[in-house]
Amino acid sequence: MNKILITFGLALSLIFSQAFAGSSKPIKVGTGGMEGNYYGMMQDINDYCADMLDRSLDIQETKGSIQNLSGMTNKKFALIWVQEDVLKYYARQTPSKVNDNRMKIVTGGHEEALQLLIPKGYKPESSGSSWSKVSSMFSSDTPKALDLTLLKGQVIGSYGGSMTSTKALSLFLGLNLNVVEIPKDRIGQAGDVPILLVGGVPYAPIEAYLATGKYNLVPIDARQLQDKAPFYNDTTINYEVAGELVSVKTAGVRALLVGKSYRKASKNENMINLASCISDNLEDIADDGDTNANWWSVLDLEEAGQTNWSYFELK
Repeated sequence: MNKILITFGLALSLIFSQAFAGSSKPIKVGTGGMEGNYYGMMQDINDYCADMLDRSLDIQETKGSIQNLSGMTNKKFALIWVQEDVLKYYARQTPSKVNDNRMKIVTGGHEEALQLLIPKGYKPESSGSSWSKVSSMFSSDTPKALDLTLLKGQVIGSYGGSMTSTKALSLFLGLNLNVVEIPKDRIGQAGDVPILLVGGVPYAPIEAYLATGKYNLVPIDARQLQDKAPFYNDTTINYEVAGELVSVKTAGVRALLVGKSYRKASKNENMINLASCISDNLEDIADDGDTNANWWSVLDLEEAGQTNWSYFELK
């Protein structure tokens, strides 16, 4: 009889443990490459805030913002890193899937820079008198900020997630750019069209293009963008060119940690706890010598104010 009771008890225990395990599936997180900022910063968040959640974080390597956002809309991910320009672009393109009712911000992240390279001596297609007045600056080693409307209708090279950022810029400013993908075997080699990439600094492909001596890194006036796309911020990027440090003012766009938002309030508890934990510990995360260096800039950006997208409420 005792053996029967023990066996019955073990069976019940197994059933309950399986049921509990089924209700505690990990929260799948879309980040970026394992060596990149998104992946590393998510590991930092996990180290500080895992105890605040009733489910573990399954941090997955991805190709970045576009794959992450797609993964959230098809239920592969419940938490993702995404650039704000990409988020706003897809909110325009597919508002029924990408909106601030379906997904909300857990925390703002670091800033990625718009990095525009113009070939020296570049002559755009169908250039008019307006272009001829400023084209000489692209033969100079210290070009002035470019009026982006001069690139309207032009071919712009890009690749990876930067292609969507370039299309987003074209849409927000009405530039009608012809965005073409740079083949992988041509990245870093001289060409005859402008190149726009979005990423951290220093960015290896930008360094490779500058090393050819065929391009200028051209300033972008963020104020020109802010009327139509206020999430672009002023920022400065630094590169070594021909042995000298060159500082260029440009526009930056923030990375955002975005979580799936549910109609039922209780299902948002983990995202609220995570947002609250990050907010409460942000200074410590930034000061920690073992965390990603970008947390310092997150601290500064958070003090400057929130972006125009719904956030999870803090406790």
